[in-house]
Amino acid sequence: MAEKTFKLEVLSPERPIYRGDVISIMAEGTEGFLGVLYGHAPLLTGLEKGRLKVEEPGEKVFHLAIEGGFMEVKQNQVTILTEAASIEGGN
Repeated sequence: MAEKTFKLEVLSPERPIYRGDVISIMAEGTEGFLGVLYGHAPLLTGLEKGRLKVEEPGEKVFHLAIEGGFMEVKQNQVTILTEAASIEGGN
């Protein structure tokens, strides 16, 4: 059975940081940790400074260090706006 994916876009004022299809993300929102999978209900939340865990198809996992910001989840599209972010690595 194929894994269901959704679009993730991480943007900073200077440039796009990441665009791609993902299976899940884990983030620290201003109200606590949250996970997003395909079919997640619409959501708009603030994000704390920290690490965003991203899982791509094929069991590839990596982290993004973000400087806080905002996340919108809508119709299997997640958009994260942050002052700065960098990819930390993967497996």
